[in-house]
Amino acid sequence: MSMHLLQTIQYQQRPFTFKNTFTACRFFALTTLFNCVTTYAETGGNQLGLATPLRPFEEVKSLVFSDPYASLPQYEVSRKHFDINGENILLKHAQRTLSSDANFIELGTEHKLLQANGICFVGTWKMNQSSPYSGLFQPGTEVPIIVRASVSLSGTKQRDKRAFGMAIKLFPNAHSALTENIFLMHSLGGTKTKHVANLPMTNEPALGELPPFSQLLTAYRLESDLEKADKASSGKKANARFRPVSHLAAVKIGDAKPRLAQHTEESMLKLSISAPITSKEIEIEREADKKSEAEIKTDKQGPHWLKASLKPNTLLVNKDDFRDELSLQHYPNQALSWILSASNFNDAGIERAHWQEIGEIILTESVVSLTCDTRLHFNHPAIK
Repeated sequence: MSMHLLQTIQYQQRPFTFKNTFTACRFFALTTLFNCVTTYAETGGNQLGLATPLRPFEEVKSLVFSDPYASLPQYEVSRKHFDINGENILLKHAQRTLSSDANFIELGTEHKLLQANGICFVGTWKMNQSSPYSGLFQPGTEVPIIVRASVSLSGTKQRDKRAFGMAIKLFPNAHSALTENIFLMHSLGGTKTKHVANLPMTNEPALGELPPFSQLLTAYRLESDLEKADKASSGKKANARFRPVSHLAAVKIGDAKPRLAQHTEESMLKLSISAPITSKEIEIEREADKKSEAEIKTDKQGPHWLKASLKPNTLLVNKDDFRDELSLQHYPNQALSWILSASNFNDAGIERAHWQEIGEIILTESVVSLTCDTRLHFNHPAIK
């Protein structure tokens, strides 16, 4: 019999003493504690934020869909909201829209002072046609998007003149909170129409009809303050009627943009959650974005104009409020698509644009929510 076996038999035959009992109990207690800690790490620990964090797109989507309305609100766009205690709040909001890259903001007012009533979507930006364009316009590009469709003034019904448009937020990098934003509208003054879904939208919308007489002064005030903010941001190139889309041509899928390296971890958190970046960071970004004309010609090529048109043969839904009309529950497969067409600049203007189909936006989920209307933010790109 080996020594090891002898020792084992001797241990098994050892008398059951108080000391042995204490040792066994201590071993059992430590084993139980280890199992509890392991179980907590696998289950309970996740409840305290140890789970895999949401990616930026999923985080934005989750917040936008977190607080749907029980019924449609009717926010009023009015001059009485533009000034508080002698401060021009409208101008302040317009300047923030041009300077802040944040995905969410705290308005400081009950609702947006412009484009107050809207509906939000999630979907896909898909470039499925051949074109000479680069970046996010490059053929084969497919990235997730968050979209907000809205009207400029208070009227949301078919009897109202509705200045309809869309803000589109693109997520080119799955791990970055930095997004790219563009804006498309049908007309600045609005139009009376049974449907809004089939109104073509561009980044240089027509003037359209005059706003309702009761809102003429409101419209003029909006135009004045938006022009002031745009001049401060874009200088001599300012054009409040036009929003550029060419910046998308410099972005590569999977890149966090060259200016991402200029952001600190703290400022990146601000982009994702609530607060705008500081003015110092904005200046750093602008310096990083500056390139010579030769560099621009060699590393990117984007269109001057972009147009979105409802996909042909799409069923039109007859609903009085545009938010009901666009709710995806009314459409086959609960989806809507707009064809995207692009054009280069010409001296004759957008009316003589030579449109080339380059892709589409496909919207697959919709919600009308408090966060959609009051916290979701789209940065207006400056004209460079």
